[in-house]
Order: sequence, then structure tokens, then C-alpha cells
Amino acid sequence: NYYCRKWRGTLGPMKHIKLTERTRGLTIIEVVIALGAGTVILTALTLVTLTSLNNSRQGSSEALAIQFAQEGMEIMRNMKDNSWSTLNGLSDNTTYCLASSCTALDSTSGGPCGPKVGSCGLNVASQYVREAIIAHGDSKCLTPLPVAGRTYISPKSKISWGDTQCTSVSDPYCHSVNFSSSIFNILKK
Repeated sequence: NYYCRKWRGTLGPMKHIKLTERTRGLTIIEVVIALGAGTVILTALTLVTLTSLNNSRQGSSEALAIQFAQEGMEIMRNMKDNSWSTLNGLSDNTTYCLASSCTALDSTSGGPCGPKVGSCGLNVASQYVREAIIAHGDSKCLTPLPVAGRTYISPKSKISWGDTQCTSVSDPYCHSVNFSSSIFNILKK
């Protein structure tokens, strides 16, 4: 046998490789395996990129929601400073719409700054729903000890929004940010 003599002779056992048509190029199986591995890697990179973009968009939406909720709290703090009687006269535990055009809450039902009737709709930046709730004499405001003659109010600002993750018809705004505070009237001497 020629190959056996050649292996034993100059190159030693099992070191001589005969190049045939089969070993000169890649086989179709090797090509398919390489393409499959490349596809898996590209799919993984695409998923990582899409997840990163989605997280970035969600973070941006949440940052805006926090800003809008803070603006809602500022509107109520300004009411405390400029028109305590109006703020104190608002209905207890009532949800009010607080559109971006509002500078104060009012008692006009269904208005952009009044008590909520049905839905407030997308009332801030055409993407968010801002609502305010006024709670009079909230027990959280009365600690540690209430001061005689002071009226305590707990205003809450809620921002809700929806995106592709919100799939429920009953809850199209599945994301929300809530702020609350405790305020009281200043006693004048």
C-alpha cells in the first residue's frame, strides 16, 4: 500500500494528509453551520439593540412623566401660597384633571382643570394624562402633632401614559408616576 509506506517512511505514522476533492474546499454542511452561527449571533445583537432602545425610550418617557408630576405639585403649592381658600374649598378626595394649560384647579366639572368626568384624556404633551387628588385632613399630614387652627391638605399628582407594553383595553395607560405631599395653611399673627 503506497500510503502506508509513505506514512511510515518520511513523515511518520498518520502525518501525511492526502488532498482529495472532498478536503480541498468547504462542504455544504460546513457552510450551513457557519451561516447558522452567524444568524444566531446577528439575532442576538439585534435583540440586545432593540431592548436597549426600548429601555431608553421607557426611561425618557418616565423622566418626562416625573417632570410633569412635579409641575402638577407646583401648581398646587402655588395655589396654597396664592389662594388657600380656593384650594381648601375643592372637594375632598376628588380626582381633578390637570391639563398643561392649567395654572390652578377649579370646580368646573369636566373642564381641563376641574373634577374628572369620565376621563381626563391625554392632557399633557399629547401623550400623558395628568390628574390631581386633594385630600383634606389626611392623617399622614397630622403627624407628629397637629397645630391648632391649621388646615392640612394632602395633594397628589398622578401622571399616566401608555406605550406598546400596554395591551389591556381596560388599562391603556399602564405606566404611572405618583407624587404626594402635605401642605397646610400659614397662620398669620
